[in-house]
Amino acid sequence: MVKKEEILPDREFVLDLLKILKIPLSVRRHSEKVAEKAIQIACKIKNAQVDMNLVEIGALLHDVGRTKTHGFKHALIGGKILRQRNFSEKLARICETHILGGLDKEDAKKFRLPIKNYLPMTLEEKIICLADKHMAGTREVSIQERFNRWFHKYGRSTILIKSKKRIEKIQKEIEMLM
Repeated sequence: MVKKEEILPDREFVLDLLKILKIPLSVRRHSEKVAEKAIQIACKIKNAQVDMNLVEIGALLHDVGRTKTHGFKHALIGGKILRQRNFSEKLARICETHILGGLDKEDAKKFRLPIKNYLPMTLEEKIICLADKHMAGTREVSIQERFNRWFHKYGRSTILIKSKKRIEKIQKEIEMLM
């Protein structure tokens, strides 16, 4: 028997929900591109089981917290929105772990978030986190290009350098499964 929390909404339901929640069109388009990229990455994985439905739906919902803010807290807000609507905990975790390369307790404290690890742990969380970093809006970019933009905008901060290393590690982990 499938547990209630493991049942995922379908793509059409999620796209309608994003409209109902008044997610800006640019964010919805970005989320669709992240979903395409995540599925593309997941399809190349041959040496592990990937929940393709979770990858697609999680990618579509990863930025749902942008209904309230575009800052770091959008990840936590997204998780909260999904939990309040009784969505799978797996989807809530995808929201919470996609920012940068994930945040550890130290990073969370610096950003005044509840102190816990927001690091992608499951393969699906890692795929979506990586796919998101490959999309600048709706345009695909390299990880280097994505971080160069952030370095130019925010400086070569410790958090960005650490995040780049995390993403590169995630990318290597995923490549090893291809």
